[in-house]
Amino acid sequence: MLSFKQAVIPVITMAVLILLSVLFWEAPIQIALFFEIMIIIALALSWGYKWQKIEEMLFSSFKNIGNVILILFLLGMMIGLWIAVGTVPTMIYYGLQTISPKYFFILSFISTSLVSMAVGTAVGTASTIGLALISIAQTMGLNLPLAAGAIISGSYVGDRMSPVSSIAIITAHSSEANLMDMIYHMLKTAVLPYLITATAFLFIGLSNFSSLKAAADLDSLSQMLSGHFQISFWLLLPPILIILLAVLKVPTIINIALNILFSLLMGSYFTERNWSELLNIMFRGFNERTGTVFIDNILARGGLTNMLELISLIIFAVLLGGLLEKMGVLNSLLKPFLHLIKKKIHLIAVTIFSGIVSATLGCNQFLAVFLPAKMLAKNYDQMNLERKDLARALGDSGLVFSPLIPWNVNALMMTAVLGVSTIEYFPYAFFPLLMPLSNLLITYLEEKN
Repeated sequence: MLSFKQAVIPVITMAVLILLSVLFWEAPIQIALFFEIMIIIALALSWGYKWQKIEEMLFSSFKNIGNVILILFLLGMMIGLWIAVGTVPTMIYYGLQTISPKYFFILSFISTSLVSMAVGTAVGTASTIGLALISIAQTMGLNLPLAAGAIISGSYVGDRMSPVSSIAIITAHSSEANLMDMIYHMLKTAVLPYLITATAFLFIGLSNFSSLKAAADLDSLSQMLSGHFQISFWLLLPPILIILLAVLKVPTIINIALNILFSLLMGSYFTERNWSELLNIMFRGFNERTGTVFIDNILARGGLTNMLELISLIIFAVLLGGLLEKMGVLNSLLKPFLHLIKKKIHLIAVTIFSGIVSATLGCNQFLAVFLPAKMLAKNYDQMNLERKDLARALGDSGLVFSPLIPWNVNALMMTAVLGVSTIEYFPYAFFPLLMPLSNLLITYLEEKN
């Protein structure tokens, strides 16, 4: 067990390095994480850790990211195919025909929240309806970080409290709470943030916060899309299939892999591309030129190779998270404050803080839920609090806050699909930002009554 003074050093150095990297060096976050890993290794050696143990801690979390890396590669291949086949152009085309720019943000938030409740996965929601919405926003000339904020806000409604969400099930299991009791309990803290978020996006849209393209321009772009790509309702089958299989609880990797095969068949039927062209688009992404620069910029996406930069960040983040988890940094940071807990709201506040810190240091949702649950469960028992209170606090902190931490796996996957960096969409992800505050407010009112 590290002392508090020892545990706080890596936290401070990581914050300093990331700030320097973003604000002054203008270097990728990967470089900041690399130097932070070097610093922690040097500290561990000076504190008496043997290299063999450090190496074991360093790679301890790698077994947990193999599926994440594979999903990212599969998403890259699928997105490239969806563009080449005409699925994404079809979604953009019909979106331009049916969605009013003024109501785009609120419709994006509500529609993604409904889909995420049905499929139980933020990544699945963002990679289907979210991909279409961000492409439509770009075509309309809307503020992309704001659009991404609306999509992510809706996507994590279901990630947090859908009965079919894997991370929600893990949250209930880690807290030893009944899943349905936890979900009903979570509704109490979700209502106010949901209404505030919907109102904010409605107001922003109506106030013309974003620059909108003229209706004539949108009609012209629709004609250009239909001139370069096959537009058909049949081409909406791939995203419908992926949502349907997600509802049926087909594992994500199998779901996307089947969708790739289905999209290949659609491509061979609806386009004149041969298999060699389609396979190369899966690998390198869609980079063909239509003659319209604006459309080319929107559709130059996807491909396995375009995911490599994000995957390098995931690898550095997981190396760092493994070190910090196995060295017990979170336990050492919180231990001096646990004896100060006297009321329910104190314990809830500590749980929320530890969830966000775990998501920051551990770089994934699982640790953001699992570590605080195991560390603080006995405190809830000592205060005669129900485990669903613990589960709700975890769901309202590290679970929904993960996409707002640039090096967290969830944020990286959102960036991979939507093409907007975490730092850009952070201020507009209203729902995740409001959840911790809502929990504290509801807890205060419950305690007062």
